[in-house]
Amino acid sequence: MFLLRVILALLTLSFTLAAQAQRTVEKVALAAQDSSSLQVKRTTLWAACLPGSGQILNRQFWKVPVIWGGMGYATWATVVNAREMRANIDDLIALTDDDPNTEPVLVDANGNFYSAAQLESRAMFYRRNRDLSIISLLLAHGLQVLDANTGAMLRNLDTSESLSFRGGAMWGVPTIHVTWNFNRHDP
Repeated sequence: MFLLRVILALLTLSFTLAAQAQRTVEKVALAAQDSSSLQVKRTTLWAACLPGSGQILNRQFWKVPVIWGGMGYATWATVVNAREMRANIDDLIALTDDDPNTEPVLVDANGNFYSAAQLESRAMFYRRNRDLSIISLLLAHGLQVLDANTGAMLRNLDTSESLSFRGGAMWGVPTIHVTWNFNRHDP
């Protein structure tokens, strides 16, 4: 009877250890997947908060000046168009109010003051350009976040010898050959 209890205890212990080992392997696999997922989330969050930081985390340093330059130009265009719109609106107000102390400031190429219709048209032109500049700023920001996200996701992509790409011609027609070799022994 004692021998049966010892065998039963050893079997229980071995099954418990095997189950723990299996759970450890699963945890390591999940931890690697979670780590990759967390890296993508972290990169995306940084890119959303600070433009260009996602590209820095992805080690794509050459993209940062392009991003900052594009967003800087969109910001500059927004400020300039808003300033011009405000100047035209102020001149339109000065031209149409009954106060003799306010005078328009803006003049055309010949040195003549703009008419009310011209000032209104110019104000609408600069308003449209300001709005387009704001949209381009938001679009540039969104694209750099998307680029940082995809860069972080593709960072773990296998680019070993099993992937190949080459161009050529078959019967005089340009072709592209993409080859992906599978190895059964890869983990």
